[in-house]
Amino acid sequence: MRCIGEDIRVDPFALELIVDQFPDVESRQRLIRRFADLYRNRRLGGQKGNWTVEAMRHRDALVAVDLRRRDWKFQDIARFIHGNELVDEEWTNPNVTLKNRTIRSYKRGVRMINGGYRTLLA
Repeated sequence: MRCIGEDIRVDPFALELIVDQFPDVESRQRLIRRFADLYRNRRLGGQKGNWTVEAMRHRDALVAVDLRRRDWKFQDIARFIHGNELVDEEWTNPNVTLKNRTIRSYKRGVRMINGGYRTLLA
């Protein structure tokens, strides 16, 4: 799946679907439904509808890649994902946990874009 357009959060966009294992389209349909639920801000996973840790990691990874491609600094990406309060408290912490977490999110997103997303379809 490829998004064509500007900022999909606020501007109209088009989705270009790529089905590389036709006729096994069921797994792709499941992914499209998950994407639509994310876009509609529907909560995923869990009995109470909370996001799973895995879903949050995937979301953060893709957000980090999108923002980094716009030349955002990692600290700004962390603010977007985690909020100003947490970044103000944790960014200068000597153990650099939040910095490392943000960088890992970005690297995970790059892996997903380079084909790692296929593991989600299984």
